[in-house]
Amino acid sequence: MIASATFGPRRGGVRPLRFAVRASIPIEAACVVANGVRETLRELFGEACELVLGEPAALGADCWPALAREALLFLSRGRQTDVILVLPRSDARRLVLRAFGEADGAGEDGRADACSALELLALERIAARCARAFDPLYAEQRDPCRAVQAHEVPACVAYFDLRVGTPIALTLGIGIVRDLPQAGPAGALPAAVLDEVMVEAHAVFAEGTIDAASFVHLRPGDVVKLDTKIGAAATLRLGDRRLAAGAPGVVRSRTALLIHDVALGAHHP
Repeated sequence: MIASATFGPRRGGVRPLRFAVRASIPIEAACVVANGVRETLRELFGEACELVLGEPAALGADCWPALAREALLFLSRGRQTDVILVLPRSDARRLVLRAFGEADGAGEDGRADACSALELLALERIAARCARAFDPLYAEQRDPCRAVQAHEVPACVAYFDLRVGTPIALTLGIGIVRDLPQAGPAGALPAAVLDEVMVEAHAVFAEGTIDAASFVHLRPGDVVKLDTKIGAAATLRLGDRRLAAGAPGVVRSRTALLIHDVALGAHHP
């Protein structure tokens, strides 16, 4: 379990340092989700939508019931995890009224959070459209997004919220049921990208060893004994790596190497 340093609520002008369990939701994945949801709301409202992304947080055992108690929940099952869209009932009412082109306010029964069956169906469809942005979390959606009750789903282990400021004020919560796996290594570039890259290889046709004391006293004209036998194959190298072997020679007054054998794995960087 990894903990991260964070700052608690302000106390007397100072926010004390504390350690909290790190959420398994990468901040970059949350940003992609937020952008997707923002575009969905922009299409729904027909105007620009501004929202603020809350920092992903790990949830304790007592946090999820408090978040889900007075909210509508919409579940999307995925390959890596299941994602739950959390919509407070009062915010759900404002959202659906705005989607229908009506002014914000209470329903006919006077309750600001009362939604009719038709409005609940509309909210479920809005949630399904927002769920298209959840791919960075569940990697692959397995089942369509649907409305659920709190007792039908397990507690979320991590959560972040999207606080919409315009054109209406509301909060959308995003929770995951299972921790996301650790990110693997970054994707490698295809080999074709390196086709035009120039590398410097050198051919070695004879080798020998000499002690350091003798090396520093070498002068032009000195003879150095080589250990390679006459007629032995030369090697083509990239740094210390052997790429190929062949016969050394001369072609049109230029030294050359006729390749006879390519080292295993030389074609695969």
